[in-house]
Amino acid sequence: MKKLFTPFAALLMAGMFFTHYYALGQEVLYSNHFDDPTGQLPPGWVLDGAQAPWSVASSAMAGGEAPELFLGFSFASGLSRLISPVISLDGHQALCLKLKQYLFNYEMDYGEIIGVDVTYDGGENWVDLMEMPVGLLNIPQDEFSYYFTAPQGSTELQVAFRFEGNNYAINFWAIDDLFVESPVDHDLLTGYFSGSTTPEAGGEQLYLLEVKNGGVLAQQDYTVNLFSGDGTLLSTAAGLPVAFGEKMYHLLWWTPSTDNIGSMDIYAEIEFAQDQHPDNNRTANLAIYVQPAGIEYVQIGNGSHPLNSLPCNFFNLHSYTQSLYLPEEVGVSGFPLTGLQYTCQFDADLMDVPVQIYLGETAQSSLADNWINPATLTPVFNGTLDFSKGFNNLYIPLDNPYTYNGGNLVVQTVKSYSEMVVGAVFISSIDTGASRSRISERDDMPFDPMTLPEFGYASDYYPNITLFYSTGVTFAGPAQDLPVVLAYPNPASNRLFVQSGERMTEVRITDIAGREILRENAGSQEHTLNVERLIPGLYLLQVKTAAGTATRKVQILR
Repeated sequence: MKKLFTPFAALLMAGMFFTHYYALGQEVLYSNHFDDPTGQLPPGWVLDGAQAPWSVASSAMAGGEAPELFLGFSFASGLSRLISPVISLDGHQALCLKLKQYLFNYEMDYGEIIGVDVTYDGGENWVDLMEMPVGLLNIPQDEFSYYFTAPQGSTELQVAFRFEGNNYAINFWAIDDLFVESPVDHDLLTGYFSGSTTPEAGGEQLYLLEVKNGGVLAQQDYTVNLFSGDGTLLSTAAGLPVAFGEKMYHLLWWTPSTDNIGSMDIYAEIEFAQDQHPDNNRTANLAIYVQPAGIEYVQIGNGSHPLNSLPCNFFNLHSYTQSLYLPEEVGVSGFPLTGLQYTCQFDADLMDVPVQIYLGETAQSSLADNWINPATLTPVFNGTLDFSKGFNNLYIPLDNPYTYNGGNLVVQTVKSYSEMVVGAVFISSIDTGASRSRISERDDMPFDPMTLPEFGYASDYYPNITLFYSTGVTFAGPAQDLPVVLAYPNPASNRLFVQSGERMTEVRITDIAGREILRENAGSQEHTLNVERLIPGLYLLQVKTAAGTATRKVQILR
């Protein structure tokens, strides 16, 4: 499997063009496009520690032009650093390191860690600019920037790419277009942007924007704005003070109207008149689906395993799957299901994928030996889906609502696409020994949803799913038996901010198995948790107040 993924991805990403722009007064202290002979280390670079197989490769997977710096898999294990030549700081103290990268993972996790480190004293001491557990998800292809300040009196710098652990547990780590440069004076850029992808019309919604300061001068004379995809201003907030290299989180409140019901895009943008790099002031579009009033939802699945076969397999052109969800998981009956939502990560945008979904119920509790007869199922969706790059919630509005009556819920998904796609996974759970799913895939021809595949195999995994259903009841506001709690950003990578309508006394994070990971006392309605050291995955946040304990699911990413 490893040897198949790598050359295919190389062909997929080859030939991409890269241009680097400089503002007036910006100075490049070091650059490397790794345009060196392949099969060996770049000139002046040294590998220290475990002999992980770094070399220049004739691929272009990081997003630059071939060749590029490349770490493939091997049986090397331990700590290794690939260290750059000495870079003269030439009197500069505020610095920016930029690079393009793409890490394509493998379906095993032994606790591997990657990092980007710098040293100012020839390697006696290292400072990490980026450190993250590798986990099971990829790092999608993108350009990454790290802003930092060298210690007073420093005259030189070296950069290192660090890998710790079993090198066999990745497919590859590709890096290209490395720059160390002096920042401009004024440069604010958007970072993490999140919020509900299924807001309810008439209900106030919170969206969060991370603003980074990549300029030397501290800033606060700016605003952040929330727009619909057609450019309509939805919300605005005054900029908060942010110093060089820091991040600041801004809250944008918006109440969708009934006119907004349905699919739409939103994005956030920084309005900053002095910005010398205005091209990085806008986020990508966030696809949302505004729900009518009276829609409730049930989330099923607490696992965090990325699976490339359920509910859609993109490694093959055509797939046919069925999964079971149990009555005690669904929890409601007699209401029409109006939509489904999956959590997925795609390494690149994938548009207009033909998908057909059928729902039904059965007394059969296992798919170990046979499929559910599709003639007993009801067609609820027949159309195309767009999968956005990155870690996202994918909402699917049903063409035909399905009234659930309390049996084992069957979700059948039939997908076709004209190309094989790597780096496409759905977050899933496992019910060991239960055979909750059945899968078939092929490349020669599409499946007929009403004809059972000749071949199929069972799986204990099932995709995490959110079921949306209509109660026909409009609620004036949130239930008051538990405290109203907001946790953002979600997913989080460094800090998790918690707000409650009641004074919090304790904040606790557990893993899905219930093991306590973090516990802190709290004494106000706001609290900040440092989650930098948590392994990426799904966790439960428990917030205790005098009114009771509220629980929220949170996702940790790197």
